[in-house]
Amino acid sequence: DLRLPIGHKEDTSSWIHRRRAPPAAGPPLPAMPRLRILPMAAALVACLCLIFAAQRAQTTHEKALGLATRSRGLAVPQSALAVRPRVVPGVRGVPSRDGMAGKRAAVVTRATFEGFVINQLLTNPQAQAALGAASAALLGGIGLLVNRGSRADPSVPGSDGAAATSPARGPTRGGPAPVALADAVGVFGATGKTGSEVVKSLLAEGKSVIGYVRDQAKAKETFKDAVNVKNLAFRQCDVTKPDTLGDSATLFEGVSQVVIALGPVYGKLPSGEFGPIDGLTPQAVDYEGVINVLNSAKTAMKPNTPTTDKLFNWGWVPDQADLWTNFDDVIMGGTSASKVESVGGSMKWSGKVIAEGGGFCGMRSDPEKPIKSLQPYDALKMRIRGDGNRYKFTIQLRNGTRYQCPFDTTKGILQDIELPFSSFVGLSSKKANEVDYNAIPLSEADRSDIAFMNVVLSKFEFNGFPNRAGIPGEFSLSIDSIDAVAKPAPQIVMVTSAAVERNARITTKEQRQADIPIVQLNPQGILNWKYKGEAALRDSGLTYSVIRPCGLTTLNETTEFALDLLQGDRVSGAISRKEIASLVTSALSTPTADGKTFEVRRSEARDAVAVGAASRSVILQKLQTLVKDTDRYKTGLPVLPMAVDPPAEELSKEETQKVLDDPRVKAQRKREPTATQVAGRADDEPSFVVYRNGKPIPA
Repeated sequence: DLRLPIGHKEDTSSWIHRRRAPPAAGPPLPAMPRLRILPMAAALVACLCLIFAAQRAQTTHEKALGLATRSRGLAVPQSALAVRPRVVPGVRGVPSRDGMAGKRAAVVTRATFEGFVINQLLTNPQAQAALGAASAALLGGIGLLVNRGSRADPSVPGSDGAAATSPARGPTRGGPAPVALADAVGVFGATGKTGSEVVKSLLAEGKSVIGYVRDQAKAKETFKDAVNVKNLAFRQCDVTKPDTLGDSATLFEGVSQVVIALGPVYGKLPSGEFGPIDGLTPQAVDYEGVINVLNSAKTAMKPNTPTTDKLFNWGWVPDQADLWTNFDDVIMGGTSASKVESVGGSMKWSGKVIAEGGGFCGMRSDPEKPIKSLQPYDALKMRIRGDGNRYKFTIQLRNGTRYQCPFDTTKGILQDIELPFSSFVGLSSKKANEVDYNAIPLSEADRSDIAFMNVVLSKFEFNGFPNRAGIPGEFSLSIDSIDAVAKPAPQIVMVTSAAVERNARITTKEQRQADIPIVQLNPQGILNWKYKGEAALRDSGLTYSVIRPCGLTTLNETTEFALDLLQGDRVSGAISRKEIASLVTSALSTPTADGKTFEVRRSEARDAVAVGAASRSVILQKLQTLVKDTDRYKTGLPVLPMAVDPPAEELSKEETQKVLDDPRVKAQRKREPTATQVAGRADDEPSFVVYRNGKPIPA
């Protein structure tokens, strides 16, 4: 069962589960309702007693009826004395010496039996005793059920008859069976401030969610408004204790994607001081805990790879080349011309583009022959041999909407060209090359009903601008195949922190002193440990995305800000947890987030506040513009640095005070006097507290 705790083995040999001791953490669990079987037993006894009473009444009735019929000389077949048949056999279709007598006997049987039974139940001592026992048993069962309902405690899971989901034990008997979740998102750190927002955002998107929690009571309080949501379940584990993770297959059963939103937990120690509680330090949680999760995930979640399906594969079957036919600018009065033929196992399209007139040639698939749905896919992939021109690939839907994506070729070179649906541009229905900026992106449109596809070589790009990579004159393009490609979305999305990369690039004390305050402080080496957790994720072989929020804020949480998605870890700023959660949900849904690490903050532009500024389509477009971690050098971004341990030399008390006197720190504390430090979360502590050896350093 997906709601059983990790490592829990349920004894199903008995209908009533054996009791187990409640866990150390969390509120006491309700006792297993052993007496639940008694109402059922009482009902069974009642039924048996009623059957006995009816049999006694029937026996007496048969004896009396036999005497009456013999005294009248009536021949009554034995079947006429049966209780259950309403139409007595023998009255019709069964011979007797006196047919009328048989009919009269049947009338006597039907007419007198009901009244006779009632009379016997009122006068026969044995029937009365059986009826009394049945009534007592039935009333007793009802009483047990009513009494149990009156004792229901809404604060105790399972006391109202619903299946409780205690992390330490399986669901209690008596309520509806827990819903088995599939294709769920597992959230580590689900009860944290950021993790809980992620859970709520996923539920709002209709996703099934499994929260991994240490504390049942905290989980219940955090999601008290969502405990009855059918697609939310919890599993108990502690990422800092590998033995609590149990079997990997059980830990990730029904889980297809994972969010890691972990962080150290600070609180009041037994000594009265503030510090990491229960050993939940940055090193234990952000690094060692992440490694424990990844080790289990690598066993249960195999690396995702793109899958392809053939749309058009001409190969060595010449007849398939006829699926595509040419269309040229002669329809507009031009003189360009082209032809399509099967050559050497490929579909070869060649001709001549004349700039005067329409200035284009094209070929398209047969509109009468359906193309399979592209809804499950993310891109097209073509194997081609080109001539150095820039062509445009068109997809037209049945509703008339057209999308185009340009692609470049290299002369005489066999190429694999990938065309992501997110790269297609929506076109106007009025003008051939005019862009429709209000069109739904093809990556979000319904791609289940494709009218046809075509390839065009035109002297125009978009909006009437010239195609500078399209050379008028003779051209030749050979296509071996066209495939539909399904690309994997991130299997794991990790939420860490901005400044972890810039901290890892520091090699001297002077560089640290010149950096932003959080890098100078780096409390308990948290930036180093978070970055080492990122490095472990990149090395896991799983598809991933790493989100680095800048400073967390609780201001203006209901205002919609434009978000800056940046790379290189060179900025600071602020963002709310709700905005982070929305971004996590978007990243899980798109392959364009795979393999990318980026920082995020609220835009600091004057016009950053606008309705729709952080809409899903806008976020997806921004994710698409980011580069993969392996390709950062191509765009001038710094290559990711090596992960190292925190510096051995700590700040002195004077150095720490100097950082806290920084105008930027004072301004932040003035804006949000109750805010906690950027890295890590703290409970019941002053803002921006720095710890050394488990003790707070005064601001």
